[in-house]
Amino acid sequence: MTSPIKDHMLVDPRLQQEIMSRIEAAHLPTGQPSHVVNALGSIAMPDGKWVPVYSRHAVDPILLDEAGNVVLITRSNEPGTGLEALPGGFIDPIHNGDGIVTIEPGYRAALREAMEETGISWHILAAAKVTPVGHRIYNRPFDIRQAWGNISGTPIRKGDLFAVSTQGFRVQIKGNLSTIALQAGDDASKVRVEQVSALRPEDFAVPDHLPMILQAVAGREKRNGRF
Repeated sequence: MTSPIKDHMLVDPRLQQEIMSRIEAAHLPTGQPSHVVNALGSIAMPDGKWVPVYSRHAVDPILLDEAGNVVLITRSNEPGTGLEALPGGFIDPIHNGDGIVTIEPGYRAALREAMEETGISWHILAAAKVTPVGHRIYNRPFDIRQAWGNISGTPIRKGDLFAVSTQGFRVQIKGNLSTIALQAGDDASKVRVEQVSALRPEDFAVPDHLPMILQAVAGREKRNGRF
């Protein structure tokens, strides 16, 4: 029997579509999530074991400049180890001093992930214009992961499945990104600045990252009156 899991990623098309159907039926928020994760029940694996499934929410900062550049990382983990991607990561829970747990705003998570994965200075980000790009994307069957351990701040435990939703945030930087010091960190093995016009779909670890970048650029140009 072929395993439905490869490198901690769900690769079984039937199970992928079952989870996508559950997400669609759940009618989750198209913008800021109300929870760090949402439970989707359990699903039967080919070996007969029932495994809990969740939707877990991420962000992808799209760092653009005035010279047509974007910041990309090289992923050090699946999906797409060794390929290019936007810096990004998961929205965190916020634990207040009185014991109340809230959820990190998406724009704030995007700026945090930008710093963690690219080393960009907070002073530069503080002067940037940050705007959401489109709506939160849930239809991502290619990014359903098996938890390799218990995930802090969530009910997800080792062996559970979680489908990653994401939303892009345009981070418009003044000047030229190629003159700014960057340093790969967290889940990134490398970081670089690239002309948007030179990007190719086959270079990307995650299929929806290039469309997200192009949508961010198009939205910026429309607001600036270029078309």
